[in-house]
Amino acid sequence: MLKIGNILPSLFCNLGIEDAVRLKFLREKWNSIFSHPVTEHTFPRDLKNKTLIVTVNSHAWLNELNLLKEDFVKKLHSYGIENVEFRFGRIYRNMAQTDKKHNVSLSKEQKEWMNQTLKKIKDDEMKSITESMIKKYLVFINQIENK
Repeated sequence: MLKIGNILPSLFCNLGIEDAVRLKFLREKWNSIFSHPVTEHTFPRDLKNKTLIVTVNSHAWLNELNLLKEDFVKKLHSYGIENVEFRFGRIYRNMAQTDKKHNVSLSKEQKEWMNQTLKKIKDDEMKSITESMIKKYLVFINQIENK
């Protein structure tokens, strides 16, 4: 029997959402990976090709973090991050909070498929992340089909 933990990474990669899943995970864990005051001045904005783009809300912090970039990358290496780019920008408080639940318009078949898929996942944290990613993916697909 295959374990879901062995299947999910290749599934996410095949769907082209591996970076999105990793970014969502980093956003949820940001406050435990880094401590205050770093978390007050930074937020992971984007992830492309193992490069994490971090928004920094102060020029002083931007300069400081650029000096500490190597340490930052070391902390994130275990999450599959090989490089970090710091960019000045505004951090919106709702952006820094955990993703809000969306009003998701899914078909009955999509909901059934999602529920069947989620039943197989025993870890609650992984189940929550996977559910959110599946919903976002299905909403995205529905938007494309409705165009």
